[in-house]
Amino acid sequence: MRNIGKFAQHYHITPEQGLLNDPNGLSYFDGYYHVFYQYNPHKTDHSVKYWGHVRSKDLVHWEQLPISLKSDDWFDKDGVYSGGAWVHEGELYLFYTGNTKDENGVRTSYQCLATSKDGIHFEKQGPILEQAPGFTGHVRDPKVWFDTERQGWWMILGAQREDETGDTIAYFSTDLKNWEYTGSIFQFDKSFGYMWECPDIVFLHDEVTGEEKAVFIFSPQGIEPQGVAYQNIFNTVYLVGQWDSASGKFIPDNPSIEALVECDHGFEYYAPQTFVDPQGRVIQYAWMGTMAPDVEASVPTIADNWLHHLSMPKTLHLVNGKLVQRSLSEMAQLVVNEKTYSIGGERQQFPLAGPSWIEYRVGDEVDDVVLMVDDACQIMYNQTTQLMKVSRTNWLTKEVECREWYLEESLEQFDLWLDSSSIELLINDGKFAFSQRVFAESPLSKLEVAATSGQLTIRSLSSYQFD
Repeated sequence: MRNIGKFAQHYHITPEQGLLNDPNGLSYFDGYYHVFYQYNPHKTDHSVKYWGHVRSKDLVHWEQLPISLKSDDWFDKDGVYSGGAWVHEGELYLFYTGNTKDENGVRTSYQCLATSKDGIHFEKQGPILEQAPGFTGHVRDPKVWFDTERQGWWMILGAQREDETGDTIAYFSTDLKNWEYTGSIFQFDKSFGYMWECPDIVFLHDEVTGEEKAVFIFSPQGIEPQGVAYQNIFNTVYLVGQWDSASGKFIPDNPSIEALVECDHGFEYYAPQTFVDPQGRVIQYAWMGTMAPDVEASVPTIADNWLHHLSMPKTLHLVNGKLVQRSLSEMAQLVVNEKTYSIGGERQQFPLAGPSWIEYRVGDEVDDVVLMVDDACQIMYNQTTQLMKVSRTNWLTKEVECREWYLEESLEQFDLWLDSSSIELLINDGKFAFSQRVFAESPLSKLEVAATSGQLTIRSLSSYQFD
């Protein structure tokens, strides 16, 4: 049985058992959506890194497939680390980082290729890139895309320079096997963290300005909290700009560190990856699990022998220079019941009948809003300050902790996606997001709302179907 126990998820991709982390190899191949993920099938820790694999024809019904890549060769003996995918000449190409360590624990990384004709069985082709000069062994997470202007492929990699500062570097290829190093894609005027993981370049059409833009998304490590920002152990940020095909450089509209925007303001959202589906949609999954080691070791699902899950899939959009995340239209297939209520006056309580999609629309009078989910997670909006605050009880310390963000615009609407042990909050059509794990005494049982006015729609959801 899949991810058993009180906190078993209904519509998130979880490990059958053991630990899951980064999404990998997102792709559409041979009539199926493919989602791979970092996977330890043996334990709920990070001692083993394989690639787990599921596929789907509709992003709702899923098929569990065999482990696609194991760390059983000299070039990946200490971990088949994260990477991306590309479909080329009828084959599915997986690009990943082979991690190795010598007897003294010194790390060497190799960028590796594996290919498949059926999308199920993969043949390792070995390293295609060895250790990058001028960098430590922390060079990983290849993301590949085709450049129509150059008629070739770019690969970008998260990297750590020898002075232990973060970077993203690029290679170019005309055959996906031989790669030419082109250097750093972009640098700030001062260092920003000790490592940049899981870089991604997303190309989007701005829905307001009509401009074609590139969005550089990456996950820096070693960033100290700044006000309400960078509150997690690791965070994910983006910059908007242009991709220069001639030079292999990302040219941001604003090159300052202050222009960085966090993709998500909640507790657990990290290492996102995107792919473009046959409809041209940019679909993203993230890992909802990065947390301090002692907090991770006490996650309640470990008692049921599974740990972590991916975020729900979201489509990415650019609206007036701002990255927007919206729920995937296919999620509507999960709706089995829907009720709408008018909100006003006293605190109101609503029973929940399992996993739910809650939509709240502000009424004529914009005021403070308070929601309590299962007595375990409180969501508060202050109209005066435009501060959104999400609070939960930490399952290790038993203390209340919160994440906050100033919207700098009035609350108009939000969508709240509830699963047994997670809450994903999308605000004002996805302009702001908060993602977090929540472990309630009675999950998915009730919702309390206090607001001056508004309309609340509660949609009960069915579960993903796994074959």
